[in-house]
Amino acid sequence: MAASSKKVAFKARAHSESDSESDNGLDTITTSKSEDPDYYDPIYFDTDSEHSDDEEQKQGSPTKKEDPAESLDNLSGTTDENGGVTEIIAGLKSSSLESPSTSARKKSKKHTKISDADLLYDPDEDDRDENWLIKKIATNRPPGCKLEDIWTDAILTCPMCLTQLCFDCQRHELYTHQYRAMFVEHCRTIETEVLRFAKETKQGKQAKASNSSISFSEPEFKPSADDEPDALYHPVICEICSTKVALIDGDDVYHFFNVIPSPLQTRPVHLTTPVTALAYHDNEILLSGQGPYLKATLLSTSDTLSCIHLGDDWKVHRIVLANIHRVSETLASRVFMVFGAKSLRILRLNVSRSSPSGPPTTHFQHLWNVPHMKDWIVDAQWLWPKSELPGEHPTTRSSLRPPVTAPPTSIAVGYAHNFVEVFDLPQDPFTIPIETQHELLTKDSLPDFRLTYTIQSEEHCTVFCGRFHNNTLEDLWFASGTVFCHALLWKVQVPAGTEAPVIKSLVGHEGILFGIRWSDDGKAVCTVSDDRTIRIWDVAHPTTISHSTHFGHSARVWDCQIVGQYLVSISEDSSCRIWRNPLLASLNDIDEMSDCLACWEGHEGKSAWSVAVSDHGVVATGGGDGGIHLWRLDSIVAGSTDSEQDTKDIDLPDILTYFPESSPNEKEFVRDFVITSKDHSVYATNTGYLLTHDDTNDIWSTLYHAPCLTNYASLEASPCGSIVVAGALAGKLVIASVKDQFQPLIVETRGGIKIQFVFVFNGTSDSNYMVAVFRANCTVGVFQLDISETVATASCQHLCDLKLPNNNKAIHAAYYSPSYNLMLLGSRDGTVLVYNFADITEVHDDSEDTQVLESIVELKKCHGTDSVSSILMVTEPGEGYEGKDRINVYTTGRDGSWTKYRFLGLPGGETLCATSTSVDADSEGNQSGDGTDSDVEMEAEIPGTPTMAGDRESSTGIVLQKIFRSKITKGWLEQVFIMDGELLLLGFFNKKLFVYNESKHFEIFSMHSGAANRRRWRFLTNNARLEHTRLMFYSGYKIRSFSRELTAGSELFQSAKLQNNFHGREVRHLRFMSEAQPLTGNAPAPIIIASGGEDCRLRMFQYIPYKTKNSCTALKPLCNLKPHLGAAIRCLEWSYTNEAHSYLLFTGGAIESMRAWSVTLSIPNSYQVEQIEDHVGVKVPEHTPLSLGCLELAQCQHVSENLETRIMDLSVFKVQGEPRKHFIASVYSDAAIRLWLFDQDTNNFVLAVDASYHDKCILQVGHAKIGDGVMMFTAATDGKIAVWDLTPALTRFLKLYNAVANKPIHPHRSYSGRNKEKVKKEYTQSLDHPLAEIYVHQSGVNTLFIQNATSGTILAVSGGDDNAMAVTKVEAEWNAERQAIKVNSLGTIVKDVDAHSSAIQAVAMINSTEIVSTSQDQMVSLWKLDQPEQGQASLHRKETQFVHVPDPSAMDVLFSKEETGKHSVAIAGIGIQIFEIK
Repeated sequence: MAASSKKVAFKARAHSESDSESDNGLDTITTSKSEDPDYYDPIYFDTDSEHSDDEEQKQGSPTKKEDPAESLDNLSGTTDENGGVTEIIAGLKSSSLESPSTSARKKSKKHTKISDADLLYDPDEDDRDENWLIKKIATNRPPGCKLEDIWTDAILTCPMCLTQLCFDCQRHELYTHQYRAMFVEHCRTIETEVLRFAKETKQGKQAKASNSSISFSEPEFKPSADDEPDALYHPVICEICSTKVALIDGDDVYHFFNVIPSPLQTRPVHLTTPVTALAYHDNEILLSGQGPYLKATLLSTSDTLSCIHLGDDWKVHRIVLANIHRVSETLASRVFMVFGAKSLRILRLNVSRSSPSGPPTTHFQHLWNVPHMKDWIVDAQWLWPKSELPGEHPTTRSSLRPPVTAPPTSIAVGYAHNFVEVFDLPQDPFTIPIETQHELLTKDSLPDFRLTYTIQSEEHCTVFCGRFHNNTLEDLWFASGTVFCHALLWKVQVPAGTEAPVIKSLVGHEGILFGIRWSDDGKAVCTVSDDRTIRIWDVAHPTTISHSTHFGHSARVWDCQIVGQYLVSISEDSSCRIWRNPLLASLNDIDEMSDCLACWEGHEGKSAWSVAVSDHGVVATGGGDGGIHLWRLDSIVAGSTDSEQDTKDIDLPDILTYFPESSPNEKEFVRDFVITSKDHSVYATNTGYLLTHDDTNDIWSTLYHAPCLTNYASLEASPCGSIVVAGALAGKLVIASVKDQFQPLIVETRGGIKIQFVFVFNGTSDSNYMVAVFRANCTVGVFQLDISETVATASCQHLCDLKLPNNNKAIHAAYYSPSYNLMLLGSRDGTVLVYNFADITEVHDDSEDTQVLESIVELKKCHGTDSVSSILMVTEPGEGYEGKDRINVYTTGRDGSWTKYRFLGLPGGETLCATSTSVDADSEGNQSGDGTDSDVEMEAEIPGTPTMAGDRESSTGIVLQKIFRSKITKGWLEQVFIMDGELLLLGFFNKKLFVYNESKHFEIFSMHSGAANRRRWRFLTNNARLEHTRLMFYSGYKIRSFSRELTAGSELFQSAKLQNNFHGREVRHLRFMSEAQPLTGNAPAPIIIASGGEDCRLRMFQYIPYKTKNSCTALKPLCNLKPHLGAAIRCLEWSYTNEAHSYLLFTGGAIESMRAWSVTLSIPNSYQVEQIEDHVGVKVPEHTPLSLGCLELAQCQHVSENLETRIMDLSVFKVQGEPRKHFIASVYSDAAIRLWLFDQDTNNFVLAVDASYHDKCILQVGHAKIGDGVMMFTAATDGKIAVWDLTPALTRFLKLYNAVANKPIHPHRSYSGRNKEKVKKEYTQSLDHPLAEIYVHQSGVNTLFIQNATSGTILAVSGGDDNAMAVTKVEAEWNAERQAIKVNSLGTIVKDVDAHSSAIQAVAMINSTEIVSTSQDQMVSLWKLDQPEQGQASLHRKETQFVHVPDPSAMDVLFSKEETGKHSVAIAGIGIQIFEIK
């Protein structure tokens, strides 16, 4: 809705002139208003052509024009006697607001409305803004004005609140920050204060205010030379925030000097920032707030239905839906509020369908805008009359309450200083006609809202969060979370003249409260805090308050909702957790209950900021990475099952079907069983049969009959499920192949002693297995099974026996590592034994002469005196100290704990001299997973000290060091396994089997299954989400089986990505692929962005500036790698090869890590480029959706011995005649300067130059070419810029390097740790002192942009921590005879010490006269650089725009190859925003 266009009649201001001599300043004079006002004729003010009085009279008086809120067509049809407005509108529509200097006029186009735009900006916004601006300017024009006389130089906004003040102004020719105008908005003149300006004296004194109380914000007002002496002015302030913005003179001309001019060249086109608000319109449409944008997204297709921009000063904090939903046959609409900071808007979402089953079409409609409330808003609530909404506790979810037909009549607003205001709505929102177009509402609607009630809580404090409950004023409660770590509950309506007393105070948190929620019935309150806990408070009892505390999140918790039987929480650890609602649990279930039921991790980096739950149980989470994920609450049900309802009995077939000779009284039952796959299981029967069962088709078959297994069998399967081994009472082994790979074997063991336990392991190949048996006489035998690959036969040899301690304790766990040829055993008394099979000298066929191995490591009391129930050995390649393998051992015990050890001294693994810490970050902070107390013990020990408790060293130098121990349950832990990189623990407690995800700290599966006897249960799963799970167990004398097959759409804890994400943490660098070529004819060149940051990830995206047929997002992710483990990526640069669509990328960052990547682009050969309509309806060739391949080629060697050394910046170039040699100039935090060669032919980094000059950390490096030479620029934290000539050193290096023939070719290789290769310096050159240096900044130089201005002239644009931006000119020449560069002059030609209000992060020149910069103040500025032939150069700020990316730290420009094209500017921090600059 446009603001009012009524003409403002300005009163002539009477004033008295001082007779005293002027003091060359502004004199303050207080006057009274004139009794006889003289009204000024409001003609257009134009300094280019001064009209005489006669010319003004010829123009006549302006006629009354239409309100600008009306349509453009209505304005176009308006006529007056001179045809003034009609002529202006026609001209404006044909010119589309082009500059008067443009000769060609484009015809107005009818734009096609894109209803399902997937760009994160409103695709129709530019068209509406253009039409709206046309109306704004046209209504201020007098009749008879020509088109070329009505162009505005800028649109002016207040620098504090960004309110639009003027749409029609002219820029001062000399003082470019000043504008003159006649027609303004949201401005108020202080008529009681008069300022006099006096001319400068001959001594050149500056004008100043004679009254010291009068001060102006920079930049100050400067009068023009033609202004009258002793001119009088009134100050003008913004009526919204009272900031001084202008002066008004006696001719009613406004002189703006403290404003932000609108960006007429810069336009935002894409934004990805944290998703801060989510709300479900219904079960189909999700509303989301991201920065200043509000979107409606269709869940079924992920299509964006509507997107609207709320204003540059907006950030959506919350969406509050009205509980009223009026539906007609073709239209549904819902009114809702959005608020952020001190602003609030009321909008309506209109949803229409062409048919009941057709896709919906939506659009937003602004109803009211309330931009400036009294305080920071923490919550808002719709209110109805008590008669329309009976009941004490109406639920906040519409699906659980009776339908309400009456409209809301008022709103309640809760503020950060613990007070509430109630406003009446101006009218029934549904009586406002429905509009079909988005239109930004700029008018302040606060005066239309009548304040009917205000109340302050008796607790005067600052609150970080607050929530209302109930929808009538009589029953309205407000819950506020204070900075004093407690929550206050108070009723809003109290007797007049009193403050609201606190009814209940909830005390218990140990940190600031960040979120608070009511249950639907108001009987419970949920609070979350800085202390990482969730507390549920039972507030139903009038006098007592009880609460439960829930631990699990590893960082601060932002919000938690009570949704029926569940709690849904989000946290700074970027996870969403589902908890069981403790208020609905019976007392009998509390001890058996696990608090956390699920942990969903789909967001990257830091923080899940918003959460919403639909009535159908779909959970939507919005992350700090800009992504939106969907999860299903019904998947939680699959994680907990009851044995009686969800299992089936396994009954053996009739014995006569497989044992015809059996007697009628033969007792047949299952002695033991194993699971071999998700569909098959094997059973050993009492009559000595091995039977297989196809569980899917319920088909039984005989595997083998072994009479030696009659009346006894101990059965085990290999991990792959291919073979089964049964131990007999007489000490024999029966080995059979489930897949018929060989005929069954019967193997005699030593002494014919009863075999109690059998352990089967995969060997060194698919045809090799290891079998360990524990005999009744407490001895262990090891056998090797080899399967012939050509003949269906197998052989089994007795390798050795293992010597056990003299304690006669049974062995309950074993593990064999074929990589290291080690076997680990766990005994009943908590001892872990390690045996090295490399010590076996020979294999004896005669079992009586078998070799007996002694243990090389013996660890006692690993689980106290309780049994070791399972052992697992895991190798992490390259994760150890100095890039060696990290070899971990995990054990579980019947004490309910798990322990982590680390091997030191194994081949390829970490050694005793390792100095890194032994404690892993992911092993800390474990919590009990079954609701019991957690007993965590940690031991951090330095390798190489085997005398410490928990360490054992063998004679071979192998150490098994204890790292970590955690108690999970009061019951038993029976098995440990790692799936998808996550540590899972299987245990029993109170006859319940559970699977606990230790990595994410939640119970993923539980089931009542009887006792934990090792031979009474079997478990098999395929991944960490337990999508395909099988469980079999004895229940009495029956075997029960449970099986789960999750299908697509119901995957347990598997997210559906509704909106693609960006980086999860701060981005430190990004670069466009500026030399990308079209992949096919008639297609534009693809726009590729590479980025890296604090999340240690290298990501690449394809930017599509408009919606295409084959792409549903403006920023399509192509690649997501994490090469720099534990090392943030600080810098990256592209280089280009001679191969088509093949490029090189170099990345650098922490721990001195620099890598080379090969990046290739491709599309299908049959792909045909189509002509599509962009967001303004113009037919353009579509951007080709492509595939990207990224291969790590090599890692640069490390030179520094300090692990903290960082690569701060890179600059890449190639020299003439060496197309396959890429030189990378790199600067380091230890003040080192190095030049590396990456040779494509050898695929290797070579150190070309190694130098050091700066005394401080070097932050920036750049290069420029002069003739055949290369000049390098470096800038450090001391504010100094140095200029170097690299040519002599490069020449010497290439001469030595190229003289060596047959250099070794290095294969492509990927490093997960540091490259430990020794750097070779046989070709390395040094640098002398720089050619020149200059101090430019007071402190660190954060950004440096180098551009060749003309032949021999180089401009270096820099920005620093001192908020200054400087342009330094270098005059240099190439000396062909000496093959060197000579610097003739170096100096800073212009410097703006207050270019930004915070440290400048990035600068770039987009042409020879324009510079773009961004800063931590979240502003992007476009500058004009004037370099006159004579006189001082100057910088003028052309325009400034707010950047909606928090902490902007990187920027890059993609230069258009067309003269009339648009440059793309990408700014990244916590998110990314892309601008177009004309």
